[in-house]
Amino acid sequence: MGVAELVDAVERRVSDTPPHLVGIAGPVAVGKSTIAEALAAGLTTRGRRVAVVATDAFLLPNALLAERDALYRKGFPETYDWAALLTFLGAAKSAAPDLRTPVYSHLVYDIVPGEWAAVGPADLVVIEGVVALQPRLLEALDVTVYVDADEAAVRQWFGDRFVRLTQEARAGAKSFYRIFAPMTDEEVRAAAEATWDAINGPNLHEHIAATRQHAMVVVEKGADHSVTAIREIG
Repeated sequence: MGVAELVDAVERRVSDTPPHLVGIAGPVAVGKSTIAEALAAGLTTRGRRVAVVATDAFLLPNALLAERDALYRKGFPETYDWAALLTFLGAAKSAAPDLRTPVYSHLVYDIVPGEWAAVGPADLVVIEGVVALQPRLLEALDVTVYVDADEAAVRQWFGDRFVRLTQEARAGAKSFYRIFAPMTDEEVRAAAEATWDAINGPNLHEHIAATRQHAMVVVEKGADHSVTAIREIG
């Protein structure tokens, strides 16, 4: 099953008067960014101007999270700058000029001080991230999408990514994952599983999974990462 069905589903739910906001949520490592980029590419081929923005750009800086004893809850709702995110969505919805977002670096696992990313003029702005369908954002969204998969599969994908990024750090890549480079791959995977069980799993159970009920479209994925179904709700 290709992304064309998702593009069709989104286009059926937007009017001819842009801009429109599309929210894409789902568990950590389920493939939200990949789906968002594929959706953007599909819409672009149909003549739409599309921008993709990750909610990671609105995470609070690590220093502030550390002050609040929330560094190890990164990704939970309380670790975001909601005022900034809501202001951005309002500006995007009103087609304000010179849109920009903070910059989050996965290399350093933090917001980059003083850096901003421009968001070009767009007919559709796709907002993707674990908090993208939280209730406080719904009023701003025109289309809501949830990417779903069996938790065991997502936990495996998270571990695979964790190991791959650590291997890249061992090979010289400068990233947060260099701290795990001295470990064996088995030890790295154990660390990834512990991270899932302590942080990402609880966040899924307590906050993320509940937002599936707000989705107009659900993208279901199989254990091999393929899209197995695209379901329109309502």
